[in-house]
Amino acid sequence: MHNRLIIFSISLLILTKWSSARPNSNHYEVTKRRFDKNNDFDYLIFRQIWPASSCMFPGQHTCSIAKNITTWVVHGLWPSIKTEIGPQYCNKSLPFDFDRVKWLLPELLEFWPNLYTNTPLESFWKHEWEKHGTCALTLSQIKSESDYFNVSLNLRNIYDFGPALKKFNIEPDDSLLYDLDKIKYSIRSYFKVEPMIVCYVLKESDVQYLSQMQICLSKSFELVDCEFKAVELAKIATDNSAQEIQCQPGIPIHYPTIKYSNKLFKKHHIQI
Repeated sequence: MHNRLIIFSISLLILTKWSSARPNSNHYEVTKRRFDKNNDFDYLIFRQIWPASSCMFPGQHTCSIAKNITTWVVHGLWPSIKTEIGPQYCNKSLPFDFDRVKWLLPELLEFWPNLYTNTPLESFWKHEWEKHGTCALTLSQIKSESDYFNVSLNLRNIYDFGPALKKFNIEPDDSLLYDLDKIKYSIRSYFKVEPMIVCYVLKESDVQYLSQMQICLSKSFELVDCEFKAVELAKIATDNSAQEIQCQPGIPIHYPTIKYSNKLFKKHHIQI
C-alpha cells in the first residue's frame, strides 16, 4: 500500500509539473465561474477508446482513422457521482473556444481525435468540454478549458492502456480472440486498480469487440476503483447489429487492428 501511494504521488507530481511547464497551459484563466450545490461530484472517470472498434460500428456516422493514430485515444475525463455520470453542463457561460486549445492541436488530433468525418472536426472537443469539462473547474489542477484538455492528455500518457495490454501479450490481431478475465487482469496488474471494460456486443453472435476501457481517479488524481453503475450505455447502432455495453463474461473478445482511411472531414468551423 505504501508503494502504491508513492507511485500515485509521483504520477501527480509529473502531471502537475508537465502541465505547468508546457507553453500557455494556463493562458486562459476563468474569471467568471458559477457553481451550485448540485455540481459537486465524488470522483473522475477517465475513459479511452480503441479507434478500430469505433470505426467498425459507427452507427449513423462515417468514420475515418488518420495514420498518426496508433494507440488508445481519449474519450473524456468525466466528473461523476457514485451512482451515475454527472454533473453535466455546469457552466453555459463558458462555451468551447478552439483558440484556447489551439496550441494542443497536434496532440488532440493524435490522442483525442474526432473519428466521425460527417461532423465538424471540433465538435467532439466542444461536446466533452461543455458537458464534462465545465464541471471539473473546481479541481485545483483545472482552472480553464486549456487546463482540462492538457491535464486529460497528460493522464493518457500516464495511464496508457496499450503498453499495459501488450505486457500481458494482448495486442491487436484480427485472427486472435482474448478472454475478458485476462484483459481485466492485465489492467488491474499494471495500474493496481479495477478497470471497467466496454465492448461492442453483436446480436445473435458469439463474439464481442473491445471498444472502450476506463479507470477512475479521486479529485486529487489518485487511482480509485470505479463504481460500475456509472457506466453509460450507448444506443443500439442504427444497423441494429451491435450494442456497446460492459463486456460480457464467457464471450471471446476481438481486439481488431486499426484500418486507416483518408475520408475528408465535414467543413469545420475553426481556423487551423
